[in-house]
Amino acid sequence: MSSSYLQLRRIAFSGPKKMAEMTFSNGVNVVCGASDTGKSFLAESLDFMLGGSELRDIPQRTPFGEVQFDLDVTSGEKWRFYRASSGGNFKAKNLIEENAEIEVLKKDHGHGKIDNMSGFLLDKIGLLGKRILRSKKKGSTQSLSFRNLARLAIVQEGEIQQTGSPFWGGQYTLKTAELATIKLLLTGVDDSDVVETKWVGTNRAKQIELIDELLADIRQEIADVGEEEAGLIAQIGRLDGTIEQRRKTLNAIQAQLDSLLAQRRELVDVRTAIQDRLDEIADLLTRFDLLLEHYAVDIERLTAIQESGAMFAHVESVPCPLCGASPEAQQHDAACDGDVEAIVQAACAEIEKIARLKGELQATVADLKSEAVSQEQELSNKNEEYENVNTQIQETVAPTVSEERASFSELIEKRAEVQKGLDLYARMAKLEERKISLEEDEGEEGSSGAIASGLPDSVAHDFSLRVSKLLKAWDFPGDCLVHFDKETTDFVIDGKPRGSRGKGLRAITHAAVTIALLEYCLENDLPHPGFVVLDSPLLAYFKPEGDEDRQLQGTNLKESFYSDLINHHSTDSQIVIFENQHPPDSVLDGLSMTVFTGNPNDGREGFL
Repeated sequence: MSSSYLQLRRIAFSGPKKMAEMTFSNGVNVVCGASDTGKSFLAESLDFMLGGSELRDIPQRTPFGEVQFDLDVTSGEKWRFYRASSGGNFKAKNLIEENAEIEVLKKDHGHGKIDNMSGFLLDKIGLLGKRILRSKKKGSTQSLSFRNLARLAIVQEGEIQQTGSPFWGGQYTLKTAELATIKLLLTGVDDSDVVETKWVGTNRAKQIELIDELLADIRQEIADVGEEEAGLIAQIGRLDGTIEQRRKTLNAIQAQLDSLLAQRRELVDVRTAIQDRLDEIADLLTRFDLLLEHYAVDIERLTAIQESGAMFAHVESVPCPLCGASPEAQQHDAACDGDVEAIVQAACAEIEKIARLKGELQATVADLKSEAVSQEQELSNKNEEYENVNTQIQETVAPTVSEERASFSELIEKRAEVQKGLDLYARMAKLEERKISLEEDEGEEGSSGAIASGLPDSVAHDFSLRVSKLLKAWDFPGDCLVHFDKETTDFVIDGKPRGSRGKGLRAITHAAVTIALLEYCLENDLPHPGFVVLDSPLLAYFKPEGDEDRQLQGTNLKESFYSDLINHHSTDSQIVIFENQHPPDSVLDGLSMTVFTGNPNDGREGFL
């Protein structure tokens, strides 16, 4: 068994115009400072260079195309790895050998091979070619990958405060392999000797296994909901009552809005009709003005005829200038087209008729002008009414309706969320009922050839004592009595499940389990990556959740935490901690600290 371990030395992002790097030393390293300065991204970058998936695409990453990663092995080797910031395969260079050629390492794990990043790292810590149990019922195994170890050495902020076991990532199908990895580290024994058996289970047994998997997932979802079924039912009842009240209120306000909208439409129609009438009157007045002008011209013409005829009647009778006939010889009584008297009478009659028509037209014009004045006043009144109604709609009723609709929608969404929780309970009940029915019918058809898995009792006991010792050294509140619960694969501390505590206590106890694993392996010369990276283990100090977390504030836990780590980790092990708050002044001499200020004018602003 090799006793070699890995040490993080440097990570750097390089680009055409700039480079950002961070170095690490043996022992305790602390990166602290303001939020949003790249601490969590730095932790993710370390995981990325140990074979992790793609990096988050943050704006600060844009100028950098390559990531460099320096890693030491306690056996004396020094390596530098290169990887594109977008992912892909690795390049590796031996920093000890002069003129060493750069090797290409595949990103995907290959069992027993060192031509990939996973196998390369496993070889350095003596775990190359190991196998871990994948299915205890089938006895199937899988190749150990460095990714199985990475989550036990690098704990991100979201993982450190999770309610589940520190040993389990939460996916039911991976649980057996994850627990087998823990067993390998704590015992040094892998599952290579397990012989896969062709598990002949009945269809009923397979159904039960599937139901168990579904139930595990549902129970985890229910745990995330964090509410008992009775509480959800009561909540649904209260929400239904509130929703009904809000519905009535919304309907009333909507009815008011509908009424105002109808009133506004009616005013628009009335205004349009009035304006149409005014346009019609204006057109009529224009035409009537032309007609009055025609009447005036006609009267002037007829008056001229009348006056000319009157003058013609007073002309003296004289001999005919053409034939010389005397007046007596002329035929005065003969009718002709030039009967002046008849023409004058006709002109007088026509003048009288036109004058009457003109008077009637003038009266009509006067009526139309009077109507126009009245209509304009009515239009002004309707415009004022329209503005009042429109203002009431825009400034009062419509915003109120929008607010009520938004509030109503929130209630509906909340009810749907609560109903989703109730549906989980209903699904769980149906599955449990189905499982019981299958088990009752199973009889002797079940398979009894499952492989024993999990931690041996003696190892679980010894490891629990190590966790307890750490918690006591850190001045964790209580008696710090710890035991491992095989059912939940988590720890019970002073009679209370670790996962049921506030997220701050979950974070510090998760850190205790992770560091205890490192220390246990070091003390017993067992394989381990050799380093631990923790993102926000002291969350209870920065963002306490509940009374339990707040009880830690004002205690010596933070100072004791750092002091204990400094005392036990200096040469062959390494701890990297990312925190918002600075370590106490009393421990600064024993650790390596980098501060991200978040201020470009004060120290180092951030990682990138």
